Amino acid sequence: MPDTVNHFELQSNSSLEQVAEARPPRSRAERSRITPEAIEAIRALSPIEQVIGEHVQLRRSGIELKGCCPFHADKTPSLYISRTKAVFRCHGCGAGGDVFEFIRLLHHCSFCESVEILATRAGIQVNGFRPSPELAAKVAVLKAHYQDELAFEGFRNHRLEAINQQYRSLGRAAAYAENCLRAGEADPYVHDLAWDALKRFIDFEARIEREGLCELDVLKTEWSKLRDVA
Repeated sequence: MPDTVNHFELQSNSSLEQVAEARPPRSRAERSRITPEAIEAIRALSPIEQVIGEHVQLRRSGIELKGCCPFHADKTPSLYISRTKAVFRCHGCGAGGDVFEFIRLLHHCSFCESVEILATRAGIQVNGFRPSPELAAKVAVLKAHYQDELAFEGFRNHRLEAINQQYRSLGRAAAYAENCLRAGEADPYVHDLAWDALKRFIDFEARIEREGLCELDVLKTEWSKLRDVA
């Protein structure tokens, strides 16, 4: 996932747009053939961050992803994606919804047509949909993998936030302690407290570097151990 975003890129020659332009309107009878089972399978095979990421450059913003909204002239990232809720929301123009709504707005099509577009992307035939054992197993694996990713993401964000809070707290104490020492604090008790505050900050900073507390591989290893224990 890129760390920065400069602009959104709509893939004008993408397969999704070609499908959207070539697909004729569906009749009411045809629309009725889109079963809940088909929609569930298509949704599982169309993670919202992947689908939107094919059209918008995304970067992480805390527990969410963000990028420039393709539905208005957005110069600063105002489109946010919640992976845990599988929805998007633009704080600029107010657009929002699930992955089907994103495709519907992107291609100016109906809900049923957005289902067809994503079905083509996922390699699913909507008409007469009958999930094969292989497809059902694939969807189950994808769902389990996705839930595991979300659980790790929650663990990682919680752990990083805890480290950041401690780092900021110790940093503020160290800055205050340094000011006291620079001011020539004469009280031996306060003098010792100031040096202790500086030492705690320096030690914690060194521990972050030494133990790699914020590194992805370290967090994944710790997460795996916690899962095995549970």
